Amino acid sequence: MTKATPLSANPIADRLAEHRKLNGLTLEELARRASLTKSYLSKLERGLSSPTIATVLKLAEALGVTVDQLITPRRQESEILHVKATDRVPFSRSAERPGYTYEAIATERADKSMMPFIMMPPFAIKDGPMSSHTGEELIFVVSGEMEVVFEDRTIHMVAGDSLYFNASIPHRSRSLGKTQAQALVVVSRPKTSTDAA
Repeated sequence: MTKATPLSANPIADRLAEHRKLNGLTLEELARRASLTKSYLSKLERGLSSPTIATVLKLAEALGVTVDQLITPRRQESEILHVKATDRVPFSRSAERPGYTYEAIATERADKSMMPFIMMPPFAIKDGPMSSHTGEELIFVVSGEMEVVFEDRTIHMVAGDSLYFNASIPHRSRSLGKTQAQALVVVSRPKTSTDAA
């Protein structure tokens, strides 16, 4: 009995297992999500079978990625991203959070499993709901002083301090002192098809 050889020109084989593992899914779990058999999914990952368009669409939806992300070979240059301070991209996370300044990092990497950005919190905290979202959050103070306010406690932080917490706990932050604080914030992407961070 001859051993099956991988199909040539089957780009999905290279990316499928990678995306499945990034989502923390077993073969069986992904097969169930995509309404496929485990054995067929295993053949796809090993390049022993070629998927139909309908199957590719099901897999992309089940993994929370675009079809392009699933079938396009990863370019080596996107594996290592050097982002200079002048290349950070300003953005606004929410109209309900005035006064906060955000700068995105690693925007060229579309399928990253972490969402890193620089945050400069305002000096005054406005009335309104606190922020909460899925995933986990790391805050590392790069410069200045700030505090992170939770419903039951307030944590004072200075340059070099860090805070790691479940991001579903309502929170907000503000700068202290004379200079607006700068913090590196990294939010983990939820393991679902939508990113609520």
